[in-house]
Amino acid sequence: MTQKVVMLSRGEPDTELIETQMQGIDYEFEVHSIESEGEAMEAVKGADVIIDQGIVLTREIIEEIDQGQAIVSFGHGFNHIDHEAATDQSVMVVNSAGFCTEEVSNHAITMLLACAKKLTILNDLVKAGKWGAETRDAIVPMVPIDGNVLGLVAFGNIARAAARKAKAFGIEVIAYDPYVAPWIAKEYGVRLVGSLEELAASSDFISVHTPLNNQTRGLIGADFFKAMKSTAYFINTCRGPVVDEAALIDALRNKEFAGAGLDVFEEEPTAPDNPLFDFDNVIVTPHSAGSSSRSRVAALVQVGQETARILRGTLPMSLVNPEVRHKIAERPMGLNPSTQ
Repeated sequence: MTQKVVMLSRGEPDTELIETQMQGIDYEFEVHSIESEGEAMEAVKGADVIIDQGIVLTREIIEEIDQGQAIVSFGHGFNHIDHEAATDQSVMVVNSAGFCTEEVSNHAITMLLACAKKLTILNDLVKAGKWGAETRDAIVPMVPIDGNVLGLVAFGNIARAAARKAKAFGIEVIAYDPYVAPWIAKEYGVRLVGSLEELAASSDFISVHTPLNNQTRGLIGADFFKAMKSTAYFINTCRGPVVDEAALIDALRNKEFAGAGLDVFEEEPTAPDNPLFDFDNVIVTPHSAGSSSRSRVAALVQVGQETARILRGTLPMSLVNPEVRHKIAERPMGLNPSTQ
């Protein structure tokens, strides 16, 4: 029986790499350019697999899924999909975990180095013709990199890659993640701490890597920033709403810590008059941490591979609502493409 794959997007996405992964499967493929919730509601009807390229899928939309087996999403983050509603509808939610692990961890480490060495501040001073005595106040104090402590909020794949890279610079790594077994952290040479406050107080650099969900929204707030060292730097490359942005701004105004590197914001695109832009000790980028020519290809390939697994009747490799397995027919484990 021919199965139906529906891709929700904006504009006209390139689907060639996605469909290449589904060769040998009997399916039909539709692309829907979505501009409204109503259009999404209509598009998901009759689909066996829904590929979501950045379209917000609310409970109201998901409740219109009548025969869908799964929603396959581009990227690590899946906060734009109501995965609890999907579980209620017996629909698997699948992300593209791993496609940009190296890119995001590289970005986090780059932010760490740039903050510590005050690269953007010194860049602007030199370009303004200032040197020597005029830059001395900006250079001092400057925290060392080796021998200091990096604290990771969450210890998933990206944080583990960041830990591996930080160690190459002679940085000690600690992490807070109540869902990670101690022996996993030990394998990476990382010490787990018992609370966010302990991590904040113990770290010279802090990098946040938690997914955004109902449990992590606003996880980092005023108490966390007050616990930080005055010489420490705060880095966020995961999702903006994990951090209370108003509390972050207040903490920077009060000089509770030394500065920040931010790739994500509470609202995106963030407003041009965001107060965060007023601080010369804050480095900002446009939610670009996962971007590279390699990761763009990897995302398309992985979405296609996961869709193929689902159409073949196996489990996907990256199921983000595993509790749904109790509500759907049993499926064998998915295989890597080379063994299928």
